[in-house]
Amino acid sequence: MCLSPNTVSATTGSGAPVAFGSAAPATPGVATAGNVSLALGAAGAGMKLFSALSSAGAQRTADNAQADAMATNALIAERAAASAVTSGEAQASDVAIKGAQTIATQRAALAANGVDINSGTAANLQKSTKWVTDQNIDTITANAARAAMGYTTQSENYANNSGVYRAAANSVSPTTAGATSLLTSATSIASDWYRNQRAGVQ
Repeated sequence: MCLSPNTVSATTGSGAPVAFGSAAPATPGVATAGNVSLALGAAGAGMKLFSALSSAGAQRTADNAQADAMATNALIAERAAASAVTSGEAQASDVAIKGAQTIATQRAALAANGVDINSGTAANLQKSTKWVTDQNIDTITANAARAAMGYTTQSENYANNSGVYRAAANSVSPTTAGATSLLTSATSIASDWYRNQRAGVQ
């Protein structure tokens, strides 16, 4: 039996006739438009995951650094408050000693001149010197207390801010950030796949 070249055919593995000389039907390959889109989405998801982890880690490090700096400032201010009190006490003591020495010198001079040091002008002179001395001591003590209070307030504010930054650092979780990024990317990739399926994109 002689067959015409145009009538000779064969069957494919699926049983569909294919004429000799014609191209075999294309089978879906790996690098289809749909697969490329999904691959790009997966690559993007990886980059977003890395970015989320890096960003969360950097934020946590920055917050902890701020907390440490604030804690250090709180300690410095606390020491400054103690120093202000100590310095004030030392100055007040010096003034008291000098005041006592002045009165002693006055009494000696008055007595050397035969003046009754316990009455009249002599007594008033000593009282005046004592009053001035006491006023100076009170002023020094008040200034020291005011300065110490200011430093103490600063210390408390720094300590509070340190706590805020520390809490912020502890609230940052690279794991949570990474999981959130993966979930978002997975949802996006699944949506793309479903859309491709509905559009017939292989």
